[in-house]
Amino acid sequence: MLPSNNYGPVLAKVRVGKGKLLDKQKYNAIIYSENFNTAISYLNSTDYWSYISKFAQTLPSTLEIEKALYEYYYDELNKCIKYSPDEGKVFLNFLHDMELVSLLENLLCSKCYGMKFEDFQSAITRETFLKKVKLGTLYENFANILDFFLEKTLASELRTILLKPVDDPNLRILEIKHKYWKILLETVKEKRGLQSHLTEIVRRQLLKENLLLIERLRRLGAPANIIRKHLIPFSSTEEEIFEKILSTQDFKTLSSYIEELNDTEREFVEGMTKYNIEELKTVYDRIIARQAYKVFLAYPFQPDIAYGYMILKKYEIEDVMNMLKAKILDIDIESLKKF
Repeated sequence: MLPSNNYGPVLAKVRVGKGKLLDKQKYNAIIYSENFNTAISYLNSTDYWSYISKFAQTLPSTLEIEKALYEYYYDELNKCIKYSPDEGKVFLNFLHDMELVSLLENLLCSKCYGMKFEDFQSAITRETFLKKVKLGTLYENFANILDFFLEKTLASELRTILLKPVDDPNLRILEIKHKYWKILLETVKEKRGLQSHLTEIVRRQLLKENLLLIERLRRLGAPANIIRKHLIPFSSTEEEIFEKILSTQDFKTLSSYIEELNDTEREFVEGMTKYNIEELKTVYDRIIARQAYKVFLAYPFQPDIAYGYMILKKYEIEDVMNMLKAKILDIDIESLKKF
């Protein structure tokens, strides 16, 4: 809901640059630049420049930076959608709709907690995904956001959820996210021809979502039977892992169990014993980014490769966003490099 306070770049230690992705030298130049104006100058001659050159002679707010870079992400994503074959396009549609799910969460909470429209409007940075619709109209009836979803099955399922009375907006958000990932997983399993490449990325995304959910709900004191309702295991293997974690009072006692897991599962579960929840998100994002980059490098002509590329691009844009925000807010370089 709120802008992230985590300014650790996700991709800087993952890859050395490929195609339209920034290289490591560019990252380091931005990180070690003295101020915002110097940092932004290193993005001249890149795809970013047409979106942020207007800030070259001024110091923007962090929200202005976010809006400009989400516009870049939107345009890049839509280029990929436009030119992808149908079997790959469907997964790019889900990436598009993921941003609308985030907007829907903001709308839902803002309405339920009585936030004034002016306050809501001033904090929104993804409005480019709404095709210039008037936010005031949408705020009056937030279910209209579903008209902008590209995956109509998902939109239809979410509409059914939104028709129910809202007792707790946080529980409603859990329902919405659960439905999103459930339909995405079903779609992945239907596309058998793409499984060898695409599913390994989605599998890691689901591990991240499920394990972070367990961590958050456990902190809130939710019992195992409630947490279990909101989990979406990729397979029976993940289901067994979740059950083991749910039956454990202290994550640090999982050490011997972790040794029995394969490399991917071990990396995710071991993170729960080492990091707090904010650090854990960055650790998991880095794991997902590594897998997306492997797919991006190894299968450049596969129709689903654009999914891996756009995941990388989203992480990169978030990195650039956080680095520039850090320069605006004069955040210490060690905080920027924390993770």
